[in-house]
Order: sequence, then structure tokens, then C-alpha cells
Amino acid sequence: MKKALWVTCGIRGNAGDALLYQVTRKLFEGLVDLDFRYVSEPVYIRDGQETPGNVIIGPGGMFVQTNSSRHLHQKLAKQWDRFQHSKFHLWSTGILAKPSDEEIEAVRRVTARAPKIIVRAQRESEFIREVDPSTHPEWSPCASLFTDTLLDIKPRKRDVVVVNFDAFLFKEENFSDHPLRRFKAYAESEGLEVRSMTNAAGDSNRMLLDLFPPIDIDLPLFGEMLQAELSGKEFNIAFNEALLKHPSFGERYTGCRFAFGKRLHGWLPFLAFDAPAAFVGMSARRGMPMDYFGSNDFLCAVPHSANLTRSQLDDMANALIGKLNFFIHNEDRLAASIAEKRAALGEQLRAQAADFAATLV
Repeated sequence: MKKALWVTCGIRGNAGDALLYQVTRKLFEGLVDLDFRYVSEPVYIRDGQETPGNVIIGPGGMFVQTNSSRHLHQKLAKQWDRFQHSKFHLWSTGILAKPSDEEIEAVRRVTARAPKIIVRAQRESEFIREVDPSTHPEWSPCASLFTDTLLDIKPRKRDVVVVNFDAFLFKEENFSDHPLRRFKAYAESEGLEVRSMTNAAGDSNRMLLDLFPPIDIDLPLFGEMLQAELSGKEFNIAFNEALLKHPSFGERYTGCRFAFGKRLHGWLPFLAFDAPAAFVGMSARRGMPMDYFGSNDFLCAVPHSANLTRSQLDDMANALIGKLNFFIHNEDRLAASIAEKRAALGEQLRAQAADFAATLV
């Protein structure tokens, strides 16, 4: 079995990245002998360790314009002379924003020695080719779409809608008559309860939680901490401590019928349990429902910025109500279509993982 030093986000900072770490380990079990490094570790090649022939980077948003990417490129630069004979392989990571001038050189020196670049969005392929035209990125579904089988988690449904929204949507001046109260009222009129999922900083504040309480599995660990509205370092410390105690990152995506997420992992893993879910986040990811399912049934293209007007918030509420109505009235058909597509994508992912492993030196 081939060996690789694998730099990944691990269980820190983001519950979605924690899930990615777990499903990716399972996917490559038996294919590659993996020596993991969390992206924040002081060095990647430890004292006495030989230069790795293979370095795998990913999965998740850790290559460009994130806190993880800053760690990554700084640590690689710190030991670059030790990596001179290494091949780099990118797994399920890429570029969803133009690299800064400072990042361009660091990104290109990795991609220049990357025989395999696997991305999880077609838009990422375009960005990578813009930065380094010599590359040939390959699209593959994110392993989190198969959380059910990779982590052996059984589906279960409750009359719940899970939402993963931006905290900046909820402010003192708009909270008392916030348009998303109409979305909640509509869901309740259909016999549904609305609960929130917090995956990382920026996903909640006191007002959001008052309107949409946390999902049950998170309450014992996240409930009081999120209500305290910690900021910066204090939030990161408390959230990381909670993540390390969490009973199951995969189970977070069960126990509901529908979901709306502004983060990739406030959306995609719900579909692992054939639950209709809509992406409501950044424009660069809005092609992903089409990438995965060949339609925009699982996209809800709402306004997305830190300073939405009242009119834009009304538009957002109307779009969410419309999409939830669509989900309710087409639930069985959509669930069946998700299951059918996932079966084909699952075969593709396993084949690509095996090919990725075979590419290692």
C-alpha cells in the first residue's frame, strides 16, 4: 500500500470540516497508508522523518483565502527545502475566490507538482486553470454526500426544517419584525419545526438562536456557549472543545425532512439521507446543485451580503417559502431522484478514489 503525508483541517474550527475528515478517512481506508497532519500543526515533516514522496492536501476550503490556507502555505514555505522531491496531490479542494497577490506564487508552486487535482465544484476547476493553465483539474463529488454509508448512519426523519444562516442577517433593528419570521410561520403552518445548525463562527447570534433554536444533537454542547455570543479567540477555544466532545458529526444531518444551508456542509450532507435541501450561500458555489444533480431544484438563490435591505430580506423570505413549498409538495419524487443520482455518483467517487491512490508514487 502506498504511503502519503496528508494535510487536512481535522476536527477543529468547523463542524463541516470535522465531518469531511471522518468521511475521507473512511473513503481511503485500505487504499492509502495515511499519515495525517492537521493544518495548524507547527510543522508537517517532523524531526527524523524522511521527505514524503506523496503529500495530499484537502479536503475542504484550505487552499486559497481561508485561515486554513494561510496556515498551509506558511508551513509549506517553512519547510520547502524538505518538500523538494515530493509530489503534491489535491483532494476535494480548490479555489473559489481569486488568490491574493501574495498567494499566487505559493499556489502555483504546489499545482506545478500536482499530478492529480480533484475538485468538488466545476467552478473550482475554472479558477484553478486561471491561476495555473497547465493544470487539469478533475471534478468528483464530495465524500460528505455519502455520509450515510461511509459512517454507517441510518436515516431518520422528523418534521423539522434545519437552517444554516448567516448571523449578520439578524440585527437589533430588524429582529422584532424580521421577514424570516414569515418563513418560520409558513413552516409551522405545514406542521414543521425550524431549527438551526451552527457549523462555525458566523453561523449564529442570540437573535437567530431565539428564532431558530439549535438542532437537538448540538444543544448539550453548543447551546449555552452559542448564547454567550463569544467572539474571536474565546469562541474558537470553546467551539473546538465542544467539537472534540461531539457524539457524531454525521448524525447531525439526520432527524429532519428539509434543510437550507449557506455553508456547503450546511447543505450537501443532508442529501446523503435523501432529504431535499437547498443551497442559499455564496454565488461562487451556486453551480454545485447543477454539478451534482443536473438541475437547480436544490438551489435557492437568495441575496447574500452583510447589509441586506428590508426589500432584500423580504425577497429572501419569499424565496425560502417558495422553495419549502416546492419541497413539501414534491418530497417523494425529489427523495427518489436524490437516491438515484447518489447511487451513480457513489460509484464514480469510489472509482476516482482508487485512481487517485494509484497515481501516488
